[in-house]
Amino acid sequence: MGVKMERKDFTIQFGSLKEGFHDFKYQLNNEFFALIEQELIREGEVNVLLNLERSERHMSCNFTLEGWVLKTCDVCLSELQYPVKCVQHLHIKITDKEIEEEPELISVDSNAYELDLTNHLFDYVALSLPMKLECKDAINRKNCDEEVLEMLADSEDETDNSDHPEWQKLKEIFKN
Repeated sequence: MGVKMERKDFTIQFGSLKEGFHDFKYQLNNEFFALIEQELIREGEVNVLLNLERSERHMSCNFTLEGWVLKTCDVCLSELQYPVKCVQHLHIKITDKEIEEEPELISVDSNAYELDLTNHLFDYVALSLPMKLECKDAINRKNCDEEVLEMLADSEDETDNSDHPEWQKLKEIFKN
């Protein structure tokens, strides 16, 4: 049995890095997604390549993510693999001064020697997904489940209560 994944597996020991370019590779899998207390993503396989440029007071990180995560279609509720493919940038300023952080800019104290990338990596995966997940965007299916679509259409027809007396009373209130 392999060694259990921990947050430290996604921590860069930048204090010991020489100035220049460095490459890191990460594999995000079910164990990775379990490291973070969240319900958004439970399963997936995403490869990450990090190109890091280190200078005395600055680090520039370029992340390339490619893989998939298991999510539910928002239309027919089928569980499917959705592609993750994106490039993200993170600039890290090493300083003792307070700076206003931005999505692509963070600061670390000049006494720090490591940086945990776990939350950044998770955020990049989550942000790569479309707002509305549909079968047409999945890797392993292109059309929604026809049976579910038919059931949804039938239930919409049955639940149209716009002619119900209570709705008519509410409509009268909104007119005033």
